[in-house]
Amino acid sequence: MTTISLQNFIQSLREQVAQGETELALDRLQNYLSACVPALRNEVILLTTRYNRLRREERKGVISRDTAQAEQNRLVNALLELLEEVSSRISTEMAPVLSPAPAAEKLAIPDEVGLEKILGVNNLKQISWIEQGLQVARCICRILTPGGLGTGFLIAPGLLMTNHHVIPDATTASQSVAEFNYQHDFGGNLLPTCRYRLDSGQFHSNPTLDYTIVSLLADPNKPGLDSWGQVFLNPHADPMPGEHVIIIQHPNGGLKQIVLTANQVVGLWEYRLQYTTDTMPGSSGSPVFNDLWQVIAIHHAGGEL
Repeated sequence: MTTISLQNFIQSLREQVAQGETELALDRLQNYLSACVPALRNEVILLTTRYNRLRREERKGVISRDTAQAEQNRLVNALLELLEEVSSRISTEMAPVLSPAPAAEKLAIPDEVGLEKILGVNNLKQISWIEQGLQVARCICRILTPGGLGTGFLIAPGLLMTNHHVIPDATTASQSVAEFNYQHDFGGNLLPTCRYRLDSGQFHSNPTLDYTIVSLLADPNKPGLDSWGQVFLNPHADPMPGEHVIIIQHPNGGLKQIVLTANQVVGLWEYRLQYTTDTMPGSSGSPVFNDLWQVIAIHHAGGEL
């Protein structure tokens, strides 16, 4: 197998950016950084989100061509600066083996076979996308309260977010628990679950926006709170009409489930959005993800379109 050095890889990304293939360069860089520098990978995710939103806004006529071009130039400059940082922060020892990008012109394609094409939205994803979703899912838990069941997720080690109507006050928090790993494995067997009490002394709630943030109480006999991971909150990940969303939840307070298909944003009103997806009672407090596994909303309730 032919391999290339880190410096040659960085140079190939610069050449792609110069040729207008910014999206492809971002995708290759994100996959590469997943193996060695997760912190820098998050910066690539931010740039990718800004780039995708820019393309949507330009396509829908929300911004002018000149404005879009100016913003794209800023994104390109930010990406080039990031490439410089990658080159300086990654040592040769920690760099994974790199393979050159395939050259389309070298592929032998029979005359009678047409090239494939993207139909509408590009739904192709790296297979690592599934693994990333499984990692994110670890921080999503079932919440058991005196008033019923709900769903929550960690936004930092030991810091839980859910709906206000799931945990409306500190008293309810003191009587509630967060249960992780309530799900089946590949063989259909229940995984060992892990419950943590909530810290009513570290409590914040907003009835208008219907969210609650509360700390978990560490337990020396259970896995550390940081072992469950956390979601990635991106302040630039503004949802757009037609955007695909994903919800991981505990419907009816049952086993953890995911809705991957037939979900899209259909409406936006101030701080609310409406999307088509399957949820049930108990799904309240679930994180609503975009295709980059970034939280863009917290599920509040179902309704009619």
